[in-house]
Amino acid sequence: MKISYYAARVVILAVLFITVVNANVLEVTPVQLSLSPSQRIGVLKVTNRSDEHSILQLSLLNWQQSLKGKDIYKISHDILLTPPLFVLPAHKTQIIRFALRHPTYNTMQKTYRVHLKEVQSPRQKKLGQTLYFLMDISLPLFVQPLHMVESAVWSIKVLDAHHMNLFLYIDGNISLFVNQWQLLSGHPQENLMKKHSTFTYILPHCSYSWIVKDDSNINYTDIQSNINGHSKKSPLHRL
Repeated sequence: MKISYYAARVVILAVLFITVVNANVLEVTPVQLSLSPSQRIGVLKVTNRSDEHSILQLSLLNWQQSLKGKDIYKISHDILLTPPLFVLPAHKTQIIRFALRHPTYNTMQKTYRVHLKEVQSPRQKKLGQTLYFLMDISLPLFVQPLHMVESAVWSIKVLDAHHMNLFLYIDGNISLFVNQWQLLSGHPQENLMKKHSTFTYILPHCSYSWIVKDDSNINYTDIQSNINGHSKKSPLHRL
């Protein structure tokens, strides 16, 4: 699947189920990057589908989250990206390699963002009447632990008669990507809540919350969710 964007500045958040991202004229694959103790080197392909060359720059950000799920970024040099700056001719493909600088045997997943940013060229600056789209593509990069544990806890809290707070806490050692959830009631005669679409990464030992607008008197007991590409039914704890 390819996704096209038409904006002056675009940040693409990678989806687990998409194998190719097409940002206006740049095609990137894969859209989620991973390294591990047994795989210290990875490859990223960038293809220029336009009729003009592009100047592209790579950078790495350490990616953390607050306890409530707010993203926090900091410049990092933990991973080698090469080439860091390159010219990509029209209709050509560039191979980018990323690698761990040192062996790692972490017990918790390490999380980063790789930014592939298009740099404005002098020729583009002169053409003041022409609008150019400068791409800024953000890809998640995960350094996996020796032993991966996927674990999460769902809970819900009533706020008032028509609002509830839904929480997801990650108590495993790897990140979870949630793209859909649906609250389930233990009584079939009660109306089912509609499926809720989302696009949320939650890092280890962090949480995220959603405001649910519905009748708070309904006794929701479980939740059906799509996490890391798999549908799963989980118990829903009342707070």
